[in-house]
Amino acid sequence: MKNLAISKNEICLIAGSGLFVNEVANFLNNKNLLNQIILINKNELIKKNFKNKYKFFKIQDIEKITSFIRSKNIKKVIIIGYVELPSIEKINLSIKSKLLISKDIFLNNINDQSKILKKYLSNNKLILLSQKKLLKKMLVSYDDEYYHNENKKIINKIKIKKNFLKKIFSMNISQSLILNGDRVITMEDIFGTNEMINKISKIHSKFNNLIFIKSKKANQIDEIDFPVIGMETLRLLIKYKFRAICLFNNNIIISEKDNFLKKIRASNISLIIL
Repeated sequence: MKNLAISKNEICLIAGSGLFVNEVANFLNNKNLLNQIILINKNELIKKNFKNKYKFFKIQDIEKITSFIRSKNIKKVIIIGYVELPSIEKINLSIKSKLLISKDIFLNNINDQSKILKKYLSNNKLILLSQKKLLKKMLVSYDDEYYHNENKKIINKIKIKKNFLKKIFSMNISQSLILNGDRVITMEDIFGTNEMINKISKIHSKFNNLIFIKSKKANQIDEIDFPVIGMETLRLLIKYKFRAICLFNNNIIISEKDNFLKKIRASNISLIIL
């Protein structure tokens, strides 16, 4: 946290959709760090719980957003939640802004989007905070690992494959995948983790050793789109009788971490940390 130098009520949360947004808002508010919420997507929990702290903007008006943040004398920004970026022609940008950023921000490569958005905020004298550093208590760690005895053979095989799995994620193809033993069943696409899991809902009974693996991709930056796993995903994995969840140390945030770990211990699923 050395480089953050965060004082009280000094952070603006730019909020998209998803339950994790409300969790982060509460976390910042309880630590007296939250000054303002910019809501750029539907989020009923934020509207309900932070009536006096949020202001709604359309993402198309990105220059109005940055101007508003600066008018509140806020310099530090954190972005949490899902936001669908519109095409470049639908964004209200001045000529100066168009020269500063590339149209690649509105294409399909989230890594390019993240880097260019970070650059745009920096050019507007705003500091984009690292989710990994600010929310470090929510990161998965080796201490969270939990084994059920019946899964020991699976766990040992996954541990041996650590370097192989690292190579897969270094290719920036996906941030999660499903294995059945040594076989890759499916990988996450643009529709997200839970949609990937639901793909196998009708055939999950054909597999006996389902393993869910999630990691940060090599080119993902810590400030935007840092990987998160939460209770909804865990419930699906238990429902479809997965044997294990495999996460990489310090590169996944666990939403509702205490409840997540309690649910792991009460189920038949093991948590492997590589």
